[in-house]
Amino acid sequence: MKKILFMLMLAGSTSGSQTSLYVNPQSGCDDNKGTASKPFASLEKARDTIRTMRKDGAFPEKGMTVELAGTFAMPVNTFTLDASDGSPTANAPVLYKASKRGALFIGGHILPESGFRTVTDATILTRLSKEARGRVVWFDLKSVGLTNLPPLPDKFNGWNEMEVFSSGKAMKLARWPNTGWAEIARVIDRGVNPVNKATGEWEHGYKGGTFEYAEDAPSRWDVKSGIWMNGFWCHDWANETLRIGTIDKEKKQITAAAIHTYGIGNSSKWHTAKRRYYVFNLLEELDSPGEWYADRQGCILYFFPPNGDLSDVVLTVQKKPLIQMTRARNMILDGLTFRYSTGRAVDADNCENIILTNLHVSNITTDGIRINGGMKCCLTHCEISDVGGTCVSVSGGDRKSLVGCGHFVKNNHLHHSGRLQRTQGKCLSFSGVGIHVSHNLIHDSPYIAVVYSGNENLFEYNELHSAMMESGDGGGMYTGRDWSSQGNVIRYNYFHHFGKPGVDWQKVQGLNPDYEPLKENVMVMGVYLDDCDSGDTVCDNIFYRTGWSAFVGGGRYNTIRNNLFIDCTSALHLDERGLKRARPGEGTKDGWDLLAKLQALNWQASPWKDKYPHLLNIMEDDPKLPLHNVFSENVAINCRRFLNGGVQSNVLQRLDFHDNLVFGQVDKRDEKVFPQTEDGMKRVAFHSEILPNVTDPDLNGFKIQESTYFKKMAPWFNRVPLEQIGPDK
Repeated sequence: MKKILFMLMLAGSTSGSQTSLYVNPQSGCDDNKGTASKPFASLEKARDTIRTMRKDGAFPEKGMTVELAGTFAMPVNTFTLDASDGSPTANAPVLYKASKRGALFIGGHILPESGFRTVTDATILTRLSKEARGRVVWFDLKSVGLTNLPPLPDKFNGWNEMEVFSSGKAMKLARWPNTGWAEIARVIDRGVNPVNKATGEWEHGYKGGTFEYAEDAPSRWDVKSGIWMNGFWCHDWANETLRIGTIDKEKKQITAAAIHTYGIGNSSKWHTAKRRYYVFNLLEELDSPGEWYADRQGCILYFFPPNGDLSDVVLTVQKKPLIQMTRARNMILDGLTFRYSTGRAVDADNCENIILTNLHVSNITTDGIRINGGMKCCLTHCEISDVGGTCVSVSGGDRKSLVGCGHFVKNNHLHHSGRLQRTQGKCLSFSGVGIHVSHNLIHDSPYIAVVYSGNENLFEYNELHSAMMESGDGGGMYTGRDWSSQGNVIRYNYFHHFGKPGVDWQKVQGLNPDYEPLKENVMVMGVYLDDCDSGDTVCDNIFYRTGWSAFVGGGRYNTIRNNLFIDCTSALHLDERGLKRARPGEGTKDGWDLLAKLQALNWQASPWKDKYPHLLNIMEDDPKLPLHNVFSENVAINCRRFLNGGVQSNVLQRLDFHDNLVFGQVDKRDEKVFPQTEDGMKRVAFHSEILPNVTDPDLNGFKIQESTYFKKMAPWFNRVPLEQIGPDK
């Protein structure tokens, strides 16, 4: 794989010796010859020229370069590449690269300043606040070809409709409150049926729920025009948008028109967090600079421009990928910039030997880049940020045969995901077999930053911070509910500042994060192996202020080894949730039939029985207990707990705890679980002293690892090489 990547890179770096075509939509013409002085106008002309060269046997030995310059406005069309468009060989790729002047792809309409008019219609003015009158402008969307805007559905997750950008920033659909969340005053009717254990573990809605509000704002809203609410209605991991059905302004009660998934209000007595929501898509709340509203029936855009500036306004409308690659081979995209689109920037579907490098993707309404299936594709030295959904998703390989895909995600900067999908959007999602994720800087997600699944995937030398900034019951990294998710390794990473500590840390740096965090660091995890997930290794990492850091939620055959935990809510977590919730072999459809997932992969036949022989007789080995986990050679410093969770003492004694070390004040519950007898200290040794030079690791780079005292106390600890973590310098 490395040889192939090197050859592709070499081919790209020797573009001077390649035959080149040039494209510039502003100065070019498709009747030209595609030279530097006479460029083509369209990408399709360059693509079709290469197709003809291949068909005629005239494809150059060293490959082809297509140099792009200018702005490619693509509100309707998608640039498609398939098996006809790449190179026949890996060492002579087709390279699409930006010129020194740059190449910008946008999936929307640049709205001319001359098309905006100040609102003077008396009916509209009466609905606007006093602060907005005379400052809100309107634009006739029919003038850019938008003659039919279908109504929004009653219920949805995220947002995949048009969006307004101004001066390079995403504007907000008119909402209340303008920032943060309102809290439900009182739940009147949750709208749920009782739990049906035969079909699932949660209550589910059957009608729109009703709740009481305390504020005065709803008294001025017109429900008939369509108003939607985005909220954490029941769980802090389930964000959902519902249309308002009715507002009883005398009783101060709102009833949802949609059937919400889990009901409105907390589902259990122990869960006391306030339920949060905000309301959007209403003209009456178009009262703040940067807000907009669309009259979908009249196809009119209303906008409150910041500082009155209308010189750079873009409306995104393209829902398809700007570049769609399907079964393409031996191609490189280099240096391209993608902004202002509703759909993805790039979608690579079942491709082989594709390199996406030096791409800059931002201000996308849904997801940034997807690599789906295929073999040996690489995303490297890219920055993907400020997306409504997930920055990057990668999948590939065959789990049944355990054949890896060889995809790489390396040296990228992935940040600020979930702008419009608060619990669905991630910085990175990867699934399948044989994916290698290394040397990336990943940060800023309202919920989970990285989600993964599958087998034999490697996540190493990455820095990940500012995850779980707004939600609960998730982690910086997350995987869950799968006995078959074996062989994944998470090593040599630096995880830091999750949840409220992340928000506070950013405020100290003057970053002013746009998050409303949970008040407590409860249910914020570092690496979250949820719901009996099994077979992963978490080793040689640094966890700093990451909540419940290495979290094993009832799973088996996990190894947590040689990690450094500092100022965490707990270093480790282990529980027995499988006893109450797992139902292997029972045929349930909620994911808890863990045996069914093994059966789907023929786990008792090769290659599974050879690779994972410990799974062969799992049903005869107390399958619901969290057995065969290893917790060894970890060091916890100034953590509130060493081991959180609840496991029977006889089960705990069957697990491999050895050479763990704890510094700082020790919780009595930890002392009870690990009594400091000679045998107990071999499992976990407690030292009440506070180590020097760890109060602010940001300043000293975790040099505590190199101190003489630390090495004496933990001679078995392998230093975590912080200087090698993150993108290559």
